[in-house]
Amino acid sequence: MDIKNLYKKYSLNTYNRLGPVFVKGKGSYLFDDKGNRYLDMFPGWGVSILGHCHPRIVAVLKKQASTLIHLPNNLFQQEQALLAREIVKNSFPSKVFFSNSGAEAVEGAVKLSRLYGRGNRHEVIAMRNSFHGRTFAALSVTGQEKYKKPFTPILPGCKEAAFNDFSDFVKKVSKKTVAVIIELVQGEGGVNIATTEYIKQLYGYCRQNDILFIVDEVQTGMGRTGKLFCYQNYGISPGIMILSKGLGAGVPIGAFVVAERISNYIKPGLHASTFGGSPLVTAVSLEVFKTIKEEKLLKNVLACGRYLALKLKGLKNITDIISEVRSFGLMTALEINGDSSRIFEACLNYRLIVNATHGNVLRILPALNVTEREIDQAVIILEKVFLEHNKKTRRKTETKT
Repeated sequence: MDIKNLYKKYSLNTYNRLGPVFVKGKGSYLFDDKGNRYLDMFPGWGVSILGHCHPRIVAVLKKQASTLIHLPNNLFQQEQALLAREIVKNSFPSKVFFSNSGAEAVEGAVKLSRLYGRGNRHEVIAMRNSFHGRTFAALSVTGQEKYKKPFTPILPGCKEAAFNDFSDFVKKVSKKTVAVIIELVQGEGGVNIATTEYIKQLYGYCRQNDILFIVDEVQTGMGRTGKLFCYQNYGISPGIMILSKGLGAGVPIGAFVVAERISNYIKPGLHASTFGGSPLVTAVSLEVFKTIKEEKLLKNVLACGRYLALKLKGLKNITDIISEVRSFGLMTALEINGDSSRIFEACLNYRLIVNATHGNVLRILPALNVTEREIDQAVIILEKVFLEHNKKTRRKTETKT
């Protein structure tokens, strides 16, 4: 069966798919239909934080699928309530709404900000180079014109401020401003890390001026930066926190977590989700929390994050292609001189999966239980690819001269 041809014939052309047909995953590895093994250092687009098919996740899926898969949200169920409690217990006094994705959770957060504005304030300020999703409100608060331009006009009242620039944010505030939405580490934008001073200033200003502080933790949440939630690195407490990706470690789940002090702004009938927080996905998410704790993965994130950054900085010293290494826990980027998509394809040819983003950035988000041995394997392939790229570049230069 020609799977690639089936995609071409029957699937809407919204992705540039490359590589082989994958049929199996285990830990940090994927296997194609010819039995070849690939080292996956970007598993599930940052979703599979426990690697592929973690035994504990597989076991919970099997058990819950034989018990209760779906239930409408106008009925009570055990798993969803327990997961809401687990999130609140590990974050801040709040209440939780479950969705199917991060983009849906952003939509809910923007809707709640409108309720909080009481018809008088509706403007949301996002950060340049941010990425919050593809649905309409999420797209409108994404700070990248290339994604928004084909769908203009966007949602009214969405502004952009420069990231890590407090004075520019203040210039964008008006009497209509009700919320700011921010990734503390911009993922798709190139792993740009917010400074502590900037976040303290921004957070303090929002508190003083009654502006909702919305933190998008779709990528950073669930241990990626060495804390369970990234905001905990900054000593703040959000008005709203958005979760997805690692929350389900492979199953589709999202959530927006609303500070208790503002949770009564939303009432029955104002927001809903048919599939959000089903028994199947919430049971899995509960197991994700347990696994992170019992396998001491936050310690591994810090240790392997330092190890990976050190190895990549070593690569920077032996090649001209890397201009900067940025790292926060196991959220890492190589800014390169050139087109990162070509490096991504070269790595794929050597059976290493990373991610090319923002034109000139290679992004590495391995599973939280990655090992130093797997990091070494990845760095060996990256070194080979970079050195080959250097040789090709020199040949081209010599030919021109």
